[in-house]
Amino acid sequence: MTPAPAQRRRRWPRVLLIVSVVTALFTSVAGFLVLRATPDHRTAFLIDTSLVKSGNDFAEIADAVGSAAQNSADGDSLSLRRFGGACGDKDNTESIVGAGTGQAQKISASVGALNPSGKPTLESGVLAAIDDFSGYYPLRGSKRNRVIVVTSHGVDACTADQASLKRTIGRKAQDSGVQLELRFVGYKVPRKQQRPLTRLATAVQAPEPRFVTTPRELTRTLNELIIPDSQDAKHIDVPSVTPTSTISTPPSAPLSDGGHKVYIKNVDPKTRTLTIDEIEYLSGAEALEAAREDGHDIDFVPNDIYIRNVEEKTVDLPVASDADIEINNMIGDPTAALQGQQVSMEQLAERFSALDRTHFEPTKKAFELTMTNGRVTKLLEMWRP
Repeated sequence: MTPAPAQRRRRWPRVLLIVSVVTALFTSVAGFLVLRATPDHRTAFLIDTSLVKSGNDFAEIADAVGSAAQNSADGDSLSLRRFGGACGDKDNTESIVGAGTGQAQKISASVGALNPSGKPTLESGVLAAIDDFSGYYPLRGSKRNRVIVVTSHGVDACTADQASLKRTIGRKAQDSGVQLELRFVGYKVPRKQQRPLTRLATAVQAPEPRFVTTPRELTRTLNELIIPDSQDAKHIDVPSVTPTSTISTPPSAPLSDGGHKVYIKNVDPKTRTLTIDEIEYLSGAEALEAAREDGHDIDFVPNDIYIRNVEEKTVDLPVASDADIEINNMIGDPTAALQGQQVSMEQLAERFSALDRTHFEPTKKAFELTMTNGRVTKLLEMWRP
């Protein structure tokens, strides 16, 4: 016996009510699960795996990235992408670890297994990293989305027009559809490549790159950038790379650890202090190009050497008791100058004072110094024909 039409009509509202309740319940549960799965912060590491002069440089980058990943919050979404390879090759950038929570250990292991090769393909890497945030899944961070670029180069080897590179990446960042922060960290980036990287950071409205030269500085910088509440300057105590060492870089050191080109303005052997003015010491084609940029002609570049001193600013540096100091032209003997001569702080001060009594300008003598743990550990007079 079939139900009467009237009975069937009375059942339809009940069916619709049940379907509506089930749909609403399903939607609410799905929305709740999505909200729970949405991370507060999503961070992508973009790592330069192109060839560098020293294989240890990349190993130090890998260690620092692994440390930063392990230092992230458990609920943060992390990912890892690399760049470097042949120009025009679709594989010159590659996603190594996809975005997700609980990826810290995987990133730490994966970055350590990468091998440097090819040329720096910075453009491909940054564009792909921005694209990684373009979709709705993997879920974006609800509070912050950030790409941390760690590179040993400041230019793209496959792009002759660096201004075009800057415009392309700038447009890509603006059109990404997500509020995306880019942060650039340069590790042992050659001085001549630091300016192009700084200009790129400006084009994408990022802070100036953080240029560092030691593993400790790099680890500290990446840990600062991975901390959710960091304002890019929060200090974090990072264990030394060599746990047995108790020496640390003084936070107020005027120059970072690593190599610097300088003019020496004064030598004080009693306090073992140098007063210096940091410079750019350029040679060859680079010197000619810099001179033209500054409005000088070729006659202003004798022996293809050009010294640029944009900001004349002096700082005092402590000199280590066992510092290695070598002079050449300051010896005053052309034959001996070719061999160079090791001197003490007292002898350096004496030669510096002697030059002041000649036609030479002592404060225009260029030196290359090495800073280690906030002190001058090596000082070499730069040979000038």
